Amino acid sequence: MKRTNLMLLIYWVSILIALTLIFGFSWKSFNLAFYFSLSLLPVVIVTTHIFNWYLVPKYLLKNQYLKFILYFFYVIIISLYLEMLVSVFSFVVIADTDQSKVDLDGISLFTLTITMYLIVFATGFIRFLYKYKKREQDLSELLLVKHKNEISTITVRSNRKNQLINLSKIIYVESLNDYIKIITDQSEFTSRKRISNLAQELPDYFVRIHRSFIVNNKRVKSFTSTNVFINNTSLPISRTYKDNALKKLRSS
Repeated sequence: MKRTNLMLLIYWVSILIALTLIFGFSWKSFNLAFYFSLSLLPVVIVTTHIFNWYLVPKYLLKNQYLKFILYFFYVIIISLYLEMLVSVFSFVVIADTDQSKVDLDGISLFTLTITMYLIVFATGFIRFLYKYKKREQDLSELLLVKHKNEISTITVRSNRKNQLINLSKIIYVESLNDYIKIITDQSEFTSRKRISNLAQELPDYFVRIHRSFIVNNKRVKSFTSTNVFINNTSLPISRTYKDNALKKLRSS
């Protein structure tokens, strides 16, 4: 959420700078252009959000075209009125009615409307691309999880051999710095591998409870808020992994 808000802030600051440059090159003062753009920006932001976050998802995407056209028409009328107020305010208060400082053609309703709705539609297009990319990413993650949950064995390098280990036989995994120890029903395997890398390969029913431990949730006998009891062994749950670990342990 914080990252999204930061991206929105950067986006609208960029729009403010772009508007200042656009009006500033045709006026005598970039300061006047900045204050005018700053006054216009709230109208642009509100119109953009109403169109892209309300009208499009609520009516256009639900095939309610008549309501979409009607409400969009209302938005255009209201935004034109607000643009007119901003233009008059800027000309009278900011420019002090000095036509030599302000290009009146540049703040005409036609020019402002074209500029504003270019921003509105461009924002909608960017939002569509972002959602499409996120959906593709979510789909890839789901396919990866599905693939991991379907595997029944993993291969690790231990004792100079590639050992094929049945996942159902694994009780837990312990980290030993740059090595890991995989404890199974019959034996133990030591491999030169980081536990974080192994965690990415294991199915969802393997739970990271500590920087040094991953447990097979299907083999857990009981647990508390601080410990997991598995195969007559008590393993600690660290604060870092506590919330996610308890959520997964409870869902089993």
